[in-house]
Amino acid sequence: SSSAASDVYKRQKLQRFFLAVFTFSHSNGRYAYLFRHQNTLAFMESHRNFFRQVKGVPYVMVYDNMRVAVKDFVGTDKTPTEALSRMCAFYRFDFRFCNARAGWEKGHVERSVEYVRRKAFCMKMDFDSVEEAGKHLQEVCEGLNTQAGSISTLDKVESLAADLLSLIHISEPTRHAQ
Repeated sequence: SSSAASDVYKRQKLQRFFLAVFTFSHSNGRYAYLFRHQNTLAFMESHRNFFRQVKGVPYVMVYDNMRVAVKDFVGTDKTPTEALSRMCAFYRFDFRFCNARAGWEKGHVERSVEYVRRKAFCMKMDFDSVEEAGKHLQEVCEGLNTQAGSISTLDKVESLAADLLSLIHISEPTRHAQ
């Protein structure tokens, strides 16, 4: 999971939004969400949105060093924020932070964010609403998740299906009639 800023025009006025991107390491299946702020609420909401969309929770989530996930850095040790700890307890997943000595981990996360941002907002940057920009982002991710771009991604749909089958399945909360 990672996030980054993206400039998008809303009714021809340039505005900054933040992308929260989730990438499966096996299939490179990508899911992204647009937020006005890069804060704890957006961090938690992005996870809820992702888990609902994929109808499950990965057993382990890998995070880069974003401030909404890492509370303290002491040498190579990192302390998770209260929000991350609570989400782990609620959704029952484990986490780890990118290993500082394994540049490919952080690089994979950061490249995924940049790739999604470029594919979604390079050619089309002007939207009538945040909802329209978010819908466009979802459509781009759906396209990325079904397209094979090279020989190494020919089995992308099957790999993503395997990733989705390996999730901890969650059920939607039921609402009680009052």
